[in-house]
Amino acid sequence: PQQILAVTFTNKAANEMRERVDRLLGGPIAQGIWIGTFHHTCSRILRRHGERIGVPTNFVIYDTEDQRALMREVLADAGLSEQRFPPEAVLAMIGRAKDEGLGPAEYAAQAENFFTEAVARAYRGYQAMLRQRGAVDFDDLLLETLRLFEEAPEVLEEYQQRFHHILVDEYQDTNRVQYRLIAALAAKYRNVCCVGDDDQSIYRFR
Repeated sequence: PQQILAVTFTNKAANEMRERVDRLLGGPIAQGIWIGTFHHTCSRILRRHGERIGVPTNFVIYDTEDQRALMREVLADAGLSEQRFPPEAVLAMIGRAKDEGLGPAEYAAQAENFFTEAVARAYRGYQAMLRQRGAVDFDDLLLETLRLFEEAPEVLEEYQQRFHHILVDEYQDTNRVQYRLIAALAAKYRNVCCVGDDDQSIYRFR
């Protein structure tokens, strides 16, 4: 059981998956399987190994309200008007960048006009403040785990060795970072089972 990783997108779906496995196999066996959302799985890995890349093991996860309050501080420090740069809009652009696996430097390199250059400054300041406060946002859970795998290959190897079988539910909703995480973890045994349905995609606009 401990060689199986099963990931999905919502807590509700993960709980349902866990309950079904409990019913089929019994609690003691089911407990060995890693079942959870992408974010929960990455959080577990970061809590154990995050200090390797400067993420404290006792990091705080910022929710939407925390993010908005922090972005207001960042915009004020940068002298950017909230009227021209609404915090929600800036955070949405940063979230899309993180979905694509772009950190502040990569995003800044792609900035092509005044607005995206200002967002790049805000992104840099936002990440710096998160780091100062020992915090991450939900997107960072994925992006920082990917960075951990890239910068500490022995950590990636530990999990590649552990997970002989990887199952992904609601695969149609994976983003680029989630795809890269699964590809990295599955590189050793190459046993991946994905279930998805284009017609159920909630991120079709991407």
